[in-house]
Amino acid sequence: MNLNLVQFSGWDEVKIEKFIHFKKSLQENLATYFPETVDEYKKLLHPDSPFAKDYQWSGFIVYQEKKIVAKAILAWRNGSSVGNLGFIDWENDLTVATALTNKIEAYAKTMGLKEIKTPVDINFFVKYRIKCPGGGAPYFGEPIYPDYYHELFTGTGYQVMGSWDTYLIKRFATFTNLMKKRKNLEKKKHAFHDQVNVRLLKMNDWENELKIVYKLFLDSFSAMPEFEPITFEQFKLVYDDFKYIIHPLLSYIVELNGTPVGFSINYPDPLAILSKVKNKKLSKLDKVLLMIKLRLNFKILLMPYMGKTKGPNGEEVKGVFLKISKLLTYGVAAAQKGLVCYQSPDSPSKRPIDPELVEEYAKYVLYGKSLNE
Repeated sequence: MNLNLVQFSGWDEVKIEKFIHFKKSLQENLATYFPETVDEYKKLLHPDSPFAKDYQWSGFIVYQEKKIVAKAILAWRNGSSVGNLGFIDWENDLTVATALTNKIEAYAKTMGLKEIKTPVDINFFVKYRIKCPGGGAPYFGEPIYPDYYHELFTGTGYQVMGSWDTYLIKRFATFTNLMKKRKNLEKKKHAFHDQVNVRLLKMNDWENELKIVYKLFLDSFSAMPEFEPITFEQFKLVYDDFKYIIHPLLSYIVELNGTPVGFSINYPDPLAILSKVKNKKLSKLDKVLLMIKLRLNFKILLMPYMGKTKGPNGEEVKGVFLKISKLLTYGVAAAQKGLVCYQSPDSPSKRPIDPELVEEYAKYVLYGKSLNE
């Protein structure tokens, strides 16, 4: 097999275009695939990107007879010994996958990296994990790749180093049983602080609200093994567009005596609506109508982000998840389906889930390899 491996470590729009076309050839039939643009890559990889001052990266392309058969980008934070292997796509050929990973790992060692995690696009907050085969119908934002990618990861020596689950909430059981259990808990004085208050996210003050969520994100998830630091500028770049899909009545900030101590970001699944326009150029009127449809959409409720931190005096705050769960119960009852997304068994912000009220919907994993072996 005649393979040619090309490496580039600076912004190259021609090669990025090739990345985009190759991914489309492999993934365009996936329900969660949306056409990529050069501008999206530019936000993350261009020298003017907020990530440029903290991260280095190098791109790799494998050609077979002038045809692209694999590509990826290895990125790492300055001073870190862990590389993030992302933007990865490859044809179902172990020889090709081995050639790609061997090249990347050899280069990673020269840069002082001792471990690689994959698939991770640049940073923990941008995109990581890969969905396991099977599970329920796809929803917006799921890290879905062709199933054979798992075989290529394991075939090239990568091992599972983290796992997550999405759960389907049993609506009837939730409506009849959960509220009863919560009511009983409320009668116990130690169940929560009286000063804990849940308020709606203020969409008309998005910038300041995003700063609050940013701090709570960092405080909640910093103990996770996959966690990586991120500046507010970088965080905003990744999450700013969420203002278009977040449901203003189902996203909350939790406060203790006015100090934010928890959050819950939720939204109706926009996949069905966005899929109908993903290959269309929208006029201003089309965009207005799209926003109206997104606001009126309420078929599937996604609950992907929830966390809490300690109070202003370092105290453990009780009742954060309790109060949020009560509010979300009404949302789950109104929707056709409710999904609690991406729960890690060792997450410090793992929300309490009654196993009687949920069933497994989908699983996800993260792969890794030590370069010292």
